[in-house]
Amino acid sequence: MEYAYNDPEIIIYHDLLRKHEIDVIIAKARPELRRATVFDPKTSKLVYADYRISKSAWLAPEMDEVVDTVMNRVGDAVGLDMRFSENLQVQNYGLAGQYEPHFDHSTNKKPS
Repeated sequence: MEYAYNDPEIIIYHDLLRKHEIDVIIAKARPELRRATVFDPKTSKLVYADYRISKSAWLAPEMDEVVDTVMNRVGDAVGLDMRFSENLQVQNYGLAGQYEPHFDHSTNKKPS
């Protein structure tokens, strides 16, 4: 664990995942990867967005012991109870992928 900055607090966790865990996660995610969607607050539907070009997959902890172990290790590192977290999200941005700055749908803030 390395403190990179104090205000705001930024911490870098080195070697949090082991090579074999990364390989398992990639193997489990690869067949599940689909073009990523975003929530459209006007229609309440998931849609494709030009500001997010990637493929994503969601891995549930109960689907594999490695996924469960990694999620719990992350929770332990950051002090969160992973029983209340989303599934593990795996993103592949490829060669031309992008994810531009944006506001999540659950916020009411508008960019200045």
